[in-house]
Amino acid sequence: MNALESILGREEVSAFFSQPRIKHGLPARAYTSEAFFHLEQERVFARNWTFIGYAHELAEPGDAVPTVAAGLPVLMLKGADSVIRVFHNVCRHRGLKLVDQPCRFKTTIMCPYHAWTYGLDGRLIRSPHFGGYQQHLPEHFDPGQHGLVEIRSRVWHDWIFINPDESAPEFDDYVAPLLEFTGGHDLDRIKPMFKLDSGVFRSNWKFICENFVEPYHVPVAHPETAAGQPLNDHYLVANGRVVGCAIDVSGNHQPVKREGATEVCLDMSARYLVLFPNFLFFTYDAEVTQINVMLNTPLAPDRTHQRRVIYHLEGQEPRESDIESWRRLTLQVIAEDRALVERMQEGRCSPVTAGGGVLSPVWEESEHGFQRLIMEAAIKQGR
Repeated sequence: MNALESILGREEVSAFFSQPRIKHGLPARAYTSEAFFHLEQERVFARNWTFIGYAHELAEPGDAVPTVAAGLPVLMLKGADSVIRVFHNVCRHRGLKLVDQPCRFKTTIMCPYHAWTYGLDGRLIRSPHFGGYQQHLPEHFDPGQHGLVEIRSRVWHDWIFINPDESAPEFDDYVAPLLEFTGGHDLDRIKPMFKLDSGVFRSNWKFICENFVEPYHVPVAHPETAAGQPLNDHYLVANGRVVGCAIDVSGNHQPVKREGATEVCLDMSARYLVLFPNFLFFTYDAEVTQINVMLNTPLAPDRTHQRRVIYHLEGQEPRESDIESWRRLTLQVIAEDRALVERMQEGRCSPVTAGGGVLSPVWEESEHGFQRLIMEAAIKQGR
């Protein structure tokens, strides 16, 4: 029995891959099991290009942002040459986590335990008294072999990706399926408009992605905030590693607004896309085009930290009043979705959900496509 079957059960895995027209979702243990969570880190995140951060947050040389990716402590660091590199966030001496908060270093990074010191390019510069008092370099010790360990990374527009075990395809091949659905927008022109840190959701990261790619819940969960996006106008999107949904709203469409609803609503064409495993990319074609990118960092089977940045295109300068209206609308949508995914997590404690529930063959095929990518990645043995 392979690792996936030992965690989820042989019958459950077999049933998922051989389903009738009305499909079941992932078994409940895929959202609650510590063992499955660790398997995901190894086989889903470490073996694919994983989205970990925003380049604009490393504006100056020496800027450093720590995070967790594929279950590993990693460090995004801007060098003196203005190149953003990603390292394992551990000292090469005893393995202490080097950086625990975003900060800016002047020229070096010093370990707070024994003062081993690294350059902004990761080179080991000093190892004080390592060979004895005032003997910094013991015999046979080569500092060139003990710098910070770099992780394969790529900065694409404002977004930083890593591939910890280097088994993913070349990045350009990886991201190519997404480009078909970016609406022809010139991503070189994006400028951050505002950003939101939603903190920790009491939910598995997959529920957030699944909620994002299916439109079935929109009229029920977002009757006011998405009043201009009726269910019957949505359609699903699938292209290899890209799954999601979209809606094209005509210029003469007038959303039905309820009394007391928010002053703006989502009454425009939109794309909601996941580039597997965790790059959530969505666009709104309004008077000022908006490009949103959401980062969900898995912390535990039932904990996910969510952040997002909302961009506009250079040359389309939004008014402050519009930014504030969009901020309020976004916060309300987040609150509505947060309540749902947290209750989904709670529901997985019931034996009724062991088999994963059932999925609409019309509206939740993207959700099943995302789940299938998870299961295909998790079932692979080795590289």
